[in-house]
Amino acid sequence: MISLNLENITSPKAIVEYARESSCLNLAESHSEMSCNKELEDLVSKYILPYANMSSPKFGLPDLRNAIASKIEKLYDHSYNSDTELTITAGVKQSVFCTILALLKEGDEVLVFEPAHKSYEEAIKLAGARPVYVSLEAPKFVVNWEDVQKLITTKTRMIIVNSPHFPSGSTMSELDMIRLQKILNGTNIVVVSDESFEHMVFDAEMHQSVALYPLLRERSVIVSSFNETLNIPNWHIGYCIASEKLMKQIRKVVSIVGEGINLPYQMAIADYLKDHSNFSELSTFYQKKRDLFFFHIEDSKVKAIPCKGSYFQLITIEGVADKTDLALAIRLMEEQNLATVPISFYYHENSKKKYLRVNISVADEVLVEAASRLKKV
Repeated sequence: MISLNLENITSPKAIVEYARESSCLNLAESHSEMSCNKELEDLVSKYILPYANMSSPKFGLPDLRNAIASKIEKLYDHSYNSDTELTITAGVKQSVFCTILALLKEGDEVLVFEPAHKSYEEAIKLAGARPVYVSLEAPKFVVNWEDVQKLITTKTRMIIVNSPHFPSGSTMSELDMIRLQKILNGTNIVVVSDESFEHMVFDAEMHQSVALYPLLRERSVIVSSFNETLNIPNWHIGYCIASEKLMKQIRKVVSIVGEGINLPYQMAIADYLKDHSNFSELSTFYQKKRDLFFFHIEDSKVKAIPCKGSYFQLITIEGVADKTDLALAIRLMEEQNLATVPISFYYHENSKKKYLRVNISVADEVLVEAASRLKKV
């Protein structure tokens, strides 16, 4: 088992491994603890044996690409060509990796909003480009567009946006999208929009996809997956969407890094989407969990910034003596047997912010027990 000290706990994965091996109440996972639909499981069983060794079409099963294009059109009133503008990938990481390698060259700069998933930074550096970091403004973790404007240079080639945001749960508003569009005017900057949690937006708000905005749409690559939407984190069925001009370049890299995505999984999802293309209930489901958690930490030292989307929630604990969020996370594991993730793991430099990420996609009784333990700190 991993030892609980500052030297050994160096990543979210290390905390998750410790929680799994110990008796910790685990709110540190990066995926949902909910089970996928039984009908989807049955469809996989139907296809897995007869098609397990059959290769997938190069850029994804046409039926699945058509289903995704149809879903996008219903949601955002824009029709993408499923043959030339949509590619199935092995999840968001591969979509981001292929997009970055296809569109960046050595010396380019990419604006990344922090906190951020480390895979963005890793892919940018692998391409020989340079990440330029913009901190989202706490406590609501929103974009300061004046700061963004100041960082735009002739070398800026890409901006990566992520809404609903991992790991803070914040979302971009219509005004944010308009400001982003204005900043891009007169430039050749491409947007990579990670929309993995598009179906989990709370408080009656609407997800602001780049697909809604014509001037953004023509220069943007949407990356997403079914991991979050269908609770299938280990199937790794993702997709990227872009104009034909951009997709041609991306597909050159996809052709090199992959041999086609697991065909039975694609077939199962394509069949499932025929009768299950409306995911509006996800927002209600996870908002209820957020609100339940809030109710049970009321009148305590635990303070939360209400997440606007996703199944992640940030908390902070007032008056704690711990110098860092990592020290606080270790203290929670030692004293309350509760695993959370320090937000500092998602910054490129040490962060002084004392926020912890909790995963609310667990059973209600687990959330209530976690709140009870937090209140004891």
